[in-house]
Amino acid sequence: MAALAILVKASLLLVAAATAHALVGRRMSAAVRHQFWTLAAASLLLLPILTLVLPSWKAIRLAAPAPVSAPIAESSAPDLDIAAATPMASISSSMPDDNSTPPTPWIGGIPWPAALAALYVAGVLLLLTRFGLQLLVLSRLSRGAAPAGEEWERLLAECAQQLGVRRPVRFIRSLDRTIPMAFGAVKAAILIPAIGDSWSPDRRRAVLLHELAHVGRHDCLAQMLATVVCAVYWVHPGAWWMARRLRVERELACDDLVLSAGTSPRDYAGHLLEIAYALRTTFAPTLSVSMASPRQLEGRMLALLDSARNRATPTLRTRLTVTLLMMALLVPVAAATVTSAPAAPAVVVDAPLVAADAPNPPAVPGAPAQTTTPSNRQARTGTWEIRPVQESGSVHLRMREGDGFYGTNIEIERLNGLASSMLTGSHGSAGFSVRHDAGTFTFVGIFRNGVGSGTYTFTPNTGFADVMVTRGYERPAADQLRALARLDVGMAFLDELTSQGYRRPTLAQIVRATEHGVHTSFLRDMGRLGYRAGSVDALIDMRDHGVSPQYIRGLAAEGLPRLSAEELIYARDHGVSPEYIRDLAQLGIPLQSVERLVYARDHGISPEYVREMRDQGYVLPIDGLVRARDHGVSSEYAREMRNQGYTLTIEELIRARDHGVSVEFVRDLRRLVR
Repeated sequence: MAALAILVKASLLLVAAATAHALVGRRMSAAVRHQFWTLAAASLLLLPILTLVLPSWKAIRLAAPAPVSAPIAESSAPDLDIAAATPMASISSSMPDDNSTPPTPWIGGIPWPAALAALYVAGVLLLLTRFGLQLLVLSRLSRGAAPAGEEWERLLAECAQQLGVRRPVRFIRSLDRTIPMAFGAVKAAILIPAIGDSWSPDRRRAVLLHELAHVGRHDCLAQMLATVVCAVYWVHPGAWWMARRLRVERELACDDLVLSAGTSPRDYAGHLLEIAYALRTTFAPTLSVSMASPRQLEGRMLALLDSARNRATPTLRTRLTVTLLMMALLVPVAAATVTSAPAAPAVVVDAPLVAADAPNPPAVPGAPAQTTTPSNRQARTGTWEIRPVQESGSVHLRMREGDGFYGTNIEIERLNGLASSMLTGSHGSAGFSVRHDAGTFTFVGIFRNGVGSGTYTFTPNTGFADVMVTRGYERPAADQLRALARLDVGMAFLDELTSQGYRRPTLAQIVRATEHGVHTSFLRDMGRLGYRAGSVDALIDMRDHGVSPQYIRGLAAEGLPRLSAEELIYARDHGVSPEYIRDLAQLGIPLQSVERLVYARDHGISPEYVREMRDQGYVLPIDGLVRARDHGVSSEYAREMRNQGYTLTIEELIRARDHGVSVEFVRDLRRLVR
């Protein structure tokens, strides 16, 4: 009963918090809303303690059903002589004693209260174990990372001063593929991937501002608090919903701080989008706070581009007001007592007993048949987002359903029913559709500043399914038709497969091929170049390795026509591009075989290396360049040795390098001789 009382109070507290948030939260900034839900999480942890120490003031009555006896109606089945069939002694012993206590139900030999308590404790221990493993993962990430470097440290100091963050922060760089994140409730740390060195200065600053905002706001502590609440209240769905609200408001609040530091909303939105998509398959521990989660991008994009949004940082007065509001919700709920009272007996309507083998009741004339058909089933929906792109006449359409998402650039003229004004900055609701051979997607939503989002439904085209059957394919189900439509697989794709003599693929192979970029145009262009692989799997293999029609034409223009599919993949995997061949040929090193090109590329013979060695007077064939490169002879080494008075042949340079004769050694030796 005590556990049930805590769950009831937690429900009342969450309902009251959600109601207060709905009434006044929309006018507040994301930082205030995040503080509100952080206090709600803390209140859930304090709730059992305050329940014990506070005096009770009001009863919450839970209705318990009262046992009633329902009258047995007359039955059309034949009467049974129970008295004749059953001895009176057995009837008397089977009747319950009115003065006896009803036995406690058992589950698998264990009383049900004990079984439920064991299940609850097991869930708490499992989630707390996960909590501990997450701490170990963060510790491993921290130990395996290296200092970020002086340039990053200088930028960190500038951003910290700009945001007013005075906490010491450990700044590290991971060699693993990871998303930028902040972690550490006590000792704060910011981790960036090694690829961050290639980012532009604006993107570096945006990333650091966002992660420092997490540090300054103590978001890692709030995240840890929410994790503990979810472990303690894992049976309550409201706790998980509250934790999700915390994550959403946390990221919005940090975005507001980045914009308040002078970052352009559109530039920052672009950084978020590119980082999220580039690192979307990376792992981020639950206890860390990462910058760009793909699941939250849609709402954050709309918030960034909403100029009327409240982005104010809460003052001390506002924080105190929010704290008092949460206390005003917590104390009355914690002080309430929960009691049970029997409910009024339910009314039982007499109904005739029907024998097990009785026929079904006759249908009512004129009533529709109660049948379930695919058309009666509720259509599955998803969410969508449209944003502008540099390509004229197109937009980027991103569709999400469950955990999966799909994005592509689509011509504006294919968005049937969408007013062009919506794409140029108008605000308002919109509805449009995109028609494919396999079915039609219908979109509804809103547009703001040229960016739209909303929900969509899909209507399959059963006629297309019939055509596929007549051509020898298996009949696609509704989900398969939706996948084919999303990937724009239609009659043109099937016709191209047939005209090029491809073996008939399965529906799974068709979906996989288009997901890997084997669209109708790719299939057609490869066929015109003479590459008809015979099976879509072979075509997928070429596409996955970056062998495109443009790549094939480029190699042919540089003297390598009619390569086999294996040679093309071999060359592409080793970085042999048309530009590489052209640059070497201009330097007087023509390589007319794939094997020689790969040999040079694998040994680091770049056009820059050849050019720099020639500037130092070393005009070498490819084998000589490879030997010099393999022995560590660089143009800088040759130049520094010449500056020290040693003009050496390539063989002498190789021998000196092999024996550890460095420029520093020569400089020190000359100093001693003098």
